[in-house]
Amino acid sequence: VSTQSTGALALAIENAGAAFISVHGRTIKERNVTPHYEYVNAIKDNVKIPVIHNGGVYSPEDIEPALQKTGADGVMCAQGLLNNPALFAGYKETPIQCVQDWVNIALTYGTTFVTFKHHLVFMLENVLPKHEKKIFNNLSTIPSVLDYLDSNFGIKYQSILPT
Repeated sequence: VSTQSTGALALAIENAGAAFISVHGRTIKERNVTPHYEYVNAIKDNVKIPVIHNGGVYSPEDIEPALQKTGADGVMCAQGLLNNPALFAGYKETPIQCVQDWVNIALTYGTTFVTFKHHLVFMLENVLPKHEKKIFNNLSTIPSVLDYLDSNFGIKYQSILPT
């Protein structure tokens, strides 16, 4: 794969009617490496529709450099927001109120256990010390997760539906 063939593919996608293109500048095997900004830039150079860059944006400070390196019209921030949904509100780590809100929303609307816990693992990544992460990661039921959150953070499930 070359930047030239990538640009040509993007042009074909645009010609097929796409309104915008979102590009993750890495392959599936390159999850934790710096994105290939030159490929995003090649796409931007070949199309007229908006190009959104995704990858390597973990904080508000990462946005402008990513835009400058790619020429993209915007950025997406997946991992940074999974780890801290309050990132763009200025929080360096997930506030406990955000975890409380997730518990209430997820359980009120019947989110599956796997999804419920998956998001909590991300949110607590920078909050829990390593030994606590091992304990949390081994919890296998909603009641055990709720007991853990109550014991460690005072978080209790509260339905958000009107009574």
